[in-house]
Amino acid sequence: MELSVGKILLILIIVVLVFGTAKLPKLGEDIGKAVRSFKKGMHESDDETSAESKSTDGKSKSGSDNTPQ
Repeated sequence: MELSVGKILLILIIVVLVFGTAKLPKLGEDIGKAVRSFKKGMHESDDETSAESKSTDGKSKSGSDNTPQ
């Protein structure tokens, strides 16, 4: 399914009819904030995951040094 220019215009017209021209800037702002928040959350999640893997690696190495021989 391709999005041609005609289909995009039809979607835009429907959006304008549903939300009205006065609410479109606010709607765009809210969508932008949501996308930024989502990206920030994903980045923080990646940081936490990499920090946890580093701490796990450090614990396993230090734990093997304490084994009796």
